[in-house]
Amino acid sequence: MKFQLMVDGHVLPAVDIHQLEQAVVNLSDDVSSFIVLAPESPIEDSIYLQAALTDQQYMLETRLVNDEDFTHYRYTTLEMDKAVQMFTAYFRDQQRPDLSQWQNVTDEF
Repeated sequence: MKFQLMVDGHVLPAVDIHQLEQAVVNLSDDVSSFIVLAPESPIEDSIYLQAALTDQQYMLETRLVNDEDFTHYRYTTLEMDKAVQMFTAYFRDQQRPDLSQWQNVTDEF
């Protein structure tokens, strides 16, 4: 499956696992530092996985779409390795993160 990777507002011409891992590792605690990984077609209804670093915590979000409706989820972790693992599973295995520990933040949108 094809993916699009946006890093700090710039779409990369191609995506590989190394670029993806580096994008997560290189996140900085700055409002303009973020990544968005979007598959060409939804993965278990997920249209993207995104991350930013805020107060030294990785904040990951995904949005699930169903017809005209959507549900938006957020997960925070101090562990960079956990964030990298979620992104690599999404990219390599086309596996959406287990959302059972994620917070439904749809009401914020």
